[in-house]
Amino acid sequence: MKYRKRLFTVLLLLLLWGCFSLPSYHYPLASNLRQKAQYLERIISTPDTASAELNALGNTEWSLFSLSYAVYAFTNIAQLDSSFRPEAARYTQLAIAKMLSGSIKEAFQNPDAIVAPDSVTSVLYFGHLNLMLGCHRLLDPASPYQALHDSLSSTLHRRLAAAPNHCLESYPGGVWVPDNAVALASLQLNSELTGSSYRAFCQQWVAYARQHLTDPQTGLLLSKPATRHQAAEEPRGSHLGWSILFLYRFAPAYAAEQYRRYQEQFSTNFGVIRLYRERAGSYETSEGDVDSGPLILGYSIPANAFAFGNAVALGDWLNAERLRRVISFGSREIKTPQELHYGVRFVDLPVSPLAEALILHAETMTPWRVLPTAAAAPTARLSPSWHPAEAPLLARPK
Repeated sequence: MKYRKRLFTVLLLLLLWGCFSLPSYHYPLASNLRQKAQYLERIISTPDTASAELNALGNTEWSLFSLSYAVYAFTNIAQLDSSFRPEAARYTQLAIAKMLSGSIKEAFQNPDAIVAPDSVTSVLYFGHLNLMLGCHRLLDPASPYQALHDSLSSTLHRRLAAAPNHCLESYPGGVWVPDNAVALASLQLNSELTGSSYRAFCQQWVAYARQHLTDPQTGLLLSKPATRHQAAEEPRGSHLGWSILFLYRFAPAYAAEQYRRYQEQFSTNFGVIRLYRERAGSYETSEGDVDSGPLILGYSIPANAFAFGNAVALGDWLNAERLRRVISFGSREIKTPQELHYGVRFVDLPVSPLAEALILHAETMTPWRVLPTAAAAPTARLSPSWHPAEAPLLARPK
């Protein structure tokens, strides 16, 4: 009798383990996505001096990412639910206005510079700004930012083509591959919107990156290329996941290849969940740094958050669900009739707008299809089990 009970218990645990491991990821409900977008719109609309959430970040770079990733999330949602397009365009215009004035612009520009072709000083700022401009143009074909979008695209292309390593600085003497991936994604979107030739340069960049910007041992993109101001830095989980999100926009096959390598060399599969490390083969427990945050046995929160977006983008539904479980375990919903955002589970702490924007972007990753006009046929409506119609770029895991 005891043997049967034990056998039954083991079989039940195995069954539960198997159920939790099924590839069951699906996009959130459309109503929930709208409530999350409305929360971010409120944050964007609030003046910086009056926004306790943005002020709590204490970092201009993180405020920039809160705006940019919110815009990318709005664009994703509009692709999944065409009825959200007018709201997405309006929210995006608010975010762009904030990028073009105030503390964020001042932090990334020379004091005497203006937003003009020769004023580009930081690929981090102008790469995200240009992609945001492209998103608004995608959402609203009558966008008032068309001339600025074309001007910045031309400048970024010219500077990238002439730059050592075909990568521009984010800060004086500091070059990061992930920031340049954003700029390249913005050039690809400009090509899709206008027919410009930048998409050819994006493919040339990929060919160059394969030879000169990858780690020979792992085949993964470096975090930093070697320049006269800095040594090359090894691939890192937080940087790889970020890069893959934007490679997906201009080189999806290369993004899928990088994702497979990233998963093979940086992650551990526990069945119900999967965890990603900051560095391959490292099991360090420490405070980490500004990019990784705290490390627990080598695993970092940003590495897992970006890997979640990678998995959704590339149709790896099994690992998308495993990673969503990790995120859900540490968060709790805070819901009002108009808004939905998150707090930290187990302790009374808020989740920053940056984290909200990053996760909303990750959980809605989908192709951006350019419509001929705003009145073109609507895209597929979002439903609880909706997935992109095309076959995923990444084969389903065995």
